[in-house]
Amino acid sequence: MPRVVTLVTWAFAPEWLTVEEAAELSGHDPEVIRELIEDGTLETREEGGVYLIEKASLREFQEVLLMLRQLME
Repeated sequence: MPRVVTLVTWAFAPEWLTVEEAAELSGHDPEVIRELIEDGTLETREEGGVYLIEKASLREFQEVLLMLRQLME
């Protein structure tokens, strides 16, 4: 069963997220998150060979998607 993501979930998520955490918070497939990392859309840092995504960067990306969706309505 999928986990429900709320504002509280976002608030208590760490500032730096793994690909899996970012996928769960955003509702995107982990492969989409990896593509966003590769094209520089999301702010990341590498730690021990693992990419971590800045939560604020993911939130900004989600907000842009929402604005685009609203414009298309």
